[in-house]
Amino acid sequence: MSKTVTNLEATKFNPSALLSLYELDASSLGGPILRFHDGSSNNYKNITFNGIEYTAFPVFLEGFEYDGKGSLPRPKLRAANINGFVSYYILNGNNLIGAKFSRKRVFSRFIDAVNFDNEINPYGLADPEAAYADDIFFINRKITENKDYVEFELTTALEIDNVKIPNRMVFARICGFKYRDSSCGYTGDPVADRNNKAMTGGAGTYGFTLIPRGEYNESFTYNLGHFVSLTSTLKETLGEKIFYVANQNGIIGIENGPIKSPGKWVADFCSKNIGGCKKRYPSPQVLKFGGFPGVARGPYVI
Repeated sequence: MSKTVTNLEATKFNPSALLSLYELDASSLGGPILRFHDGSSNNYKNITFNGIEYTAFPVFLEGFEYDGKGSLPRPKLRAANINGFVSYYILNGNNLIGAKFSRKRVFSRFIDAVNFDNEINPYGLADPEAAYADDIFFINRKITENKDYVEFELTTALEIDNVKIPNRMVFARICGFKYRDSSCGYTGDPVADRNNKAMTGGAGTYGFTLIPRGEYNESFTYNLGHFVSLTSTLKETLGEKIFYVANQNGIIGIENGPIKSPGKWVADFCSKNIGGCKKRYPSPQVLKFGGFPGVARGPYVI
């Protein structure tokens, strides 16, 4: 229904003002989420829509139109650099390249009552769903930066410089998730080595009785089955927490730690195949394999 009333408003002889509300999401770069509008359509006052406030801020945007020649638009965003406000985020966020930029368009009759005198909407009731679909872009490059303003070029997700398509590689038998990250989801005790040899159990396993001992401490004496964690400094696993299980008794000192004496320890690594995933998620209902088995070649059946 909200889409219908939006279209009805657009076809009126004298519709209410069409507002453009903007959101710049730099959270992926460690920055903020900024919501604003250019101010001109509301006497330079803030606008609240669907309970979210958009600050009046000196910005100018152009180039959203599609030219019909097949090329995608690359809008320009020019924002006032008051007291170095934008430069601060540029300096701390890789020029804001890759930040998500959204444009929401809504007629003023549908914005929240708080925007009007005495908080009474003269048009009737606000409608948080009566807005056109958001236009989504990403900051592709910084064009100009000076003490007065900063100008950016925006682009669609398909045209971001150096973007890979598909963004996630498709493999049939290899999981693309990092072991123990939020996509993988496993957070339990060590399970198996990179060849799927289990830490615990009977024949064919290491047969450990696992005992947690926290972060590796060079002053502590570790015995068979004690397991510790270390934060990796290796390039391929940088920053990841890796668990190691002691493979013998009487291990002590930095020279006998998992890094310098790997033969005395068994690392808990996922094999990145379905077998390794099943060891960590025995129930098939919760298997979190990050590959795509359905793309594997199968026999041709007549």
